[in-house]
Amino acid sequence: MNLALDQISHDDQKLLVDILLKQQYALELVSSEINDIESGEKAICQDDYNRLLALYDLLRFSK
Repeated sequence: MNLALDQISHDDQKLLVDILLKQQYALELVSSEINDIESGEKAICQDDYNRLLALYDLLRFSK
């Protein structure tokens, strides 16, 4: 995991995720990641790509 993430408490991680979800940034980040993968800018295994697609659908349709 990322070193910065290791230094953030679990409660602060939950707070950060909550903020990302409330501000719709999570959807934007996931969408951007999918676009980067589909354009060939980033490589990722098929399982993780499928998980991103499912997460995108969950975030998009849970408004």
